[in-house]
Amino acid sequence: MNNYLDSKISIFEQALNTFKDALLENPSQLERDGAIQRFEYCFDLAWKALKRYMEKSGLIDLNSPRSVFAAAYAEGIIGDEIIWSTIILKRNASVHTYNQQLAETLFGELPVYYDAMCVLLAR
Repeated sequence: MNNYLDSKISIFEQALNTFKDALLENPSQLERDGAIQRFEYCFDLAWKALKRYMEKSGLIDLNSPRSVFAAAYAEGIIGDEIIWSTIILKRNASVHTYNQQLAETLFGELPVYYDAMCVLLAR
């Protein structure tokens, strides 16, 4: 299980590096959309790696991002429950609804979400 967890964390770290590269100053529409997609898959990798970590610690039956992050907050693994609740909402909105205004707003918020993911990775 430890090698599996290490693999999940390594993949998450690699994805975060590509996410960082996508945070451009004045992106084209295509670059902006690519950055949003990188945010989405980094989020998916983050919660799944965190779920594996929590399972290794004996916390099972965490089957959704919301339950994983709530448990991680309760365990002191993440310190800012509000940012992760916001990230969950933004990720769900970006995946299920697309419009230009949402994309532009979300792109402007991505550096904050990137930073939160880096803090999670460091822990």
